[in-house]
Amino acid sequence: MSLMVSLIQKKDISIPIDTHLLEQQVPEPHNDLFGFESCRKTLWGHKIIHELGCELIYSLKETDIYVFDEELEKLEREFLILLEHFDIIKQHTGYDRDFVEFRARNALEMIKVALRERNTVGVTIG
Repeated sequence: MSLMVSLIQKKDISIPIDTHLLEQQVPEPHNDLFGFESCRKTLWGHKIIHELGCELIYSLKETDIYVFDEELEKLEREFLILLEHFDIIKQHTGYDRDFVEFRARNALEMIKVALRERNTVGVTIG
């Protein structure tokens, strides 16, 4: 199985939102891929991710991530932290820059869409 990053409608919204249509706003080459299922523990759930202060991303080790409202900015900041620390992440996890960067940027692009539509959607990773 693969991990995916996608938009999720808020539960308190009475009018259905076409999240797939919103996800089409993510520019190529980015998409909804977030890594292999094993990345939950070997990358996103690695202790170095926690040590860098990326609590939401690190929680993927145990559960899927669902973020809405102000947590969108927090998740965005965590991915920006990852983009600044490729060397240390590779040193501890063995994952190369291209692998981590592509997936982090996929998430950042999805977060951008969610921020524009924050009244109706959030982001889920799992």
